[in-house]
Amino acid sequence: MLDYDPFSDEAMRDPRAIYEQLRLRDGPYFVEKYNAWALVHFEDIWQVSTKHEQDITFTAGQPLTNVLLGEPVPHCFVSMDLSEHRKWRNVIHADYKKSTVEQDRERITTLAREILAPLQERGSFDFYREYVNPVLAINAGHNLGLSRENSIEWRRLIDETMHREPGQIGTSSQRNQAAGMELFGQLHGYVQSLRADTEKAGGHVAKYMAAEVDGKRMEDQDLVNLMVVFLTVGSGTTPNTCAAAVYHLAKHPEQKAQVLADLSLVPKLFFEAARVDQPTNILCRRAINDFDLRGTPIKAGQNLMMVYASANRDEAEFEHAAEFDIHRSYKRDLTFGVGGHMCLGMHLATMTGTILLEEFFKISGDYQVDFANCTRAYGEFLSGFDHLPLTIAK
Repeated sequence: MLDYDPFSDEAMRDPRAIYEQLRLRDGPYFVEKYNAWALVHFEDIWQVSTKHEQDITFTAGQPLTNVLLGEPVPHCFVSMDLSEHRKWRNVIHADYKKSTVEQDRERITTLAREILAPLQERGSFDFYREYVNPVLAINAGHNLGLSRENSIEWRRLIDETMHREPGQIGTSSQRNQAAGMELFGQLHGYVQSLRADTEKAGGHVAKYMAAEVDGKRMEDQDLVNLMVVFLTVGSGTTPNTCAAAVYHLAKHPEQKAQVLADLSLVPKLFFEAARVDQPTNILCRRAINDFDLRGTPIKAGQNLMMVYASANRDEAEFEHAAEFDIHRSYKRDLTFGVGGHMCLGMHLATMTGTILLEEFFKISGDYQVDFANCTRAYGEFLSGFDHLPLTIAK
């Protein structure tokens, strides 16, 4: 078997071939260096998430840099265990119900068309960098009550903190540190301005400033952490899925023709792109009790690497799993996770991703992707395209 390290250059460039090798062995793969089990099979992640929530903790964080490297864990509901997690999550849970999200359809469609219009005039553009990424950053900021300018700038700084150079392990570069200091300095300044004039607060920030859970209110650092989390998850995976959809569709001309002729297929396209090119590469947990996972003994204190990008290509769960097929049907998937920490924004992500793809296909014609100049994100956390140049038909 491979000597797998999630921070190796090979894994950070594109781990899909590694995962294929790891899945040849039934069960988790132990990475001694990090006292961690890599869960590369669908069933293993499903069972941990649905049957063993009492045996794991989220308080060590979820990114690999927190759990495996010991980097500081931001205090926010995503790093809380289930009971506390639910209470703080419920402050804005109603905003993410399917019926509530639907009320934003017109606003998001208008935004997509606004960003797309000048790109259509040019004819050639970077689908990820110039279209889907800005739309999602602006929308994530809108939900927090932020201005468009702040949303884009703070998302840019978050990207800088997650930038990795070949050979780099963790958030350790001067580039990361400089971006982090700038980001947190600006966010703290923003929170202090809201404390001075609460009428300026909007969206989730206003709700969390007013919230009290078990007699506790959010401190400034908690609000800063909240904004970083929502800007990261609210604009960090849906753009990758949309880019994957456009890329893989271009690689399959027959399916591409079908979608261009019938946009009702776009939701199926979105989910298949998320399955075959899952943008959330790995999230982690830590065991707090001993338990058995399909015959593998997991010990308290050991780390668990939930390798979603592998699980969604597991041949034991999906027939011809590596093939891209928008007509595929299946009963289970891990696109948005499962269990008590299942993605809060799944309905928003699905609707927004569908809108962005539909609006693109309405003007794209038989678009052509510049495959030679497409690049994938380099890092341990997210997986997928971060540059996708293309030309639309005139």
